[in-house]
Amino acid sequence: MGEAKKVRVGLIGCGARLTGVIERTLENGDQVEVVALADVSEAAIKQAKERLHCPKAKVFENHLDLSRDPSVDWVCVGSWNVFHKEHILGALEANKHVFSEKPLTTNIDDCVTLKKAIEKHSRLFSMGFVLRYAPFYRRIKELIAEGVLGKLISFEFNETIGPDHGGYIMSDWRRKREWAGTHLLEKCCHDFDLANWITGSAPMRVASFGGLDFFKPENAHQVDRIGPHANGLPAYHGWQKMGIYTRAHKLNPFLADKDIIDNQVVILEYANGVRATFHTNLNTAINERRMYLCGTEGTLRGDVLTGEIEYRRISHEKPVMRETTVGGGHGGADGTMSTALRNSMVTGAAPLVGLDDGIRSAVACFGVDAALDRGTVVDLGGMWNQVGITL
Repeated sequence: MGEAKKVRVGLIGCGARLTGVIERTLENGDQVEVVALADVSEAAIKQAKERLHCPKAKVFENHLDLSRDPSVDWVCVGSWNVFHKEHILGALEANKHVFSEKPLTTNIDDCVTLKKAIEKHSRLFSMGFVLRYAPFYRRIKELIAEGVLGKLISFEFNETIGPDHGGYIMSDWRRKREWAGTHLLEKCCHDFDLANWITGSAPMRVASFGGLDFFKPENAHQVDRIGPHANGLPAYHGWQKMGIYTRAHKLNPFLADKDIIDNQVVILEYANGVRATFHTNLNTAINERRMYLCGTEGTLRGDVLTGEIEYRRISHEKPVMRETTVGGGHGGADGTMSTALRNSMVTGAAPLVGLDDGIRSAVACFGVDAALDRGTVVDLGGMWNQVGITL
């Protein structure tokens, strides 16, 4: 028998995130190989060739040429968010399977365009909502299905991140809405995807308040107050070497021009009547990615950073139950997601997270940020109608 044909992959946008995803996808087997790369940064191309062990991969200046190349089976999109629509459409028009990093796109009109294009094709479309694969969140979903909470009534969730992570965002391309969309869309679309998934619904009415209150020039002295890291990097610059953009530009997160928020609170009412609050802050000494869920018959709380889940049935006798899953920023989900992506590539398995999830997460963020910008309660009914989703 001849050697099995390998699945050939092309990357558009070779930053650290997508390169890391594909690096894990290549592990534990030789069924997938990288044959094509496209990025405006020579440093990103060099890094991708090294990490993905593909020194002979073709390098394309134009993403359309990569997608149209007959040697490419799957196109993986990891470009800046503003380019997602263009790059996904190019791959679909070339009749290729697509994996795209989150978020789907940066505005609702592009969601409509992509929905029509993706539904017209028979190829697979997968999205990189990595937290869906985390044992922590999957266990929460299981416990709800088992009836531990009874009927879910209300919950809190958050994503509060540390100074170096916040400083990275505020000195990276993610600091500009024109390139990344809002902070909520770029960073917290994971959290809204999880909330949609766990509730089995999507937000219908929202309100939000937030602003840029810390990463401003008058707070630049905080760098000296805290002092440098052990490796010599200044405070708030500890992640600078992680990104191609931040390594090249070395911006000061307090002085760099930006138009995103560094703190935001949200109130949500879901279409099924469940209510929630969300909180994000980019300068915290105690990081959390926590959920606290209250139902008719029980309560659950947990933090993915520790991997710990606590839950208790409402009764006189039932004790608090405690479980420990995998902790960490992504709760051990990176390898699991890459394994699932490899399965889709090799066997044609349906992706766990796809178009509908990407649209629901993005539209939820669009609605919340519209409420923030307008200073009013926003009804998302018109937005759901626009993207053809009935709740």
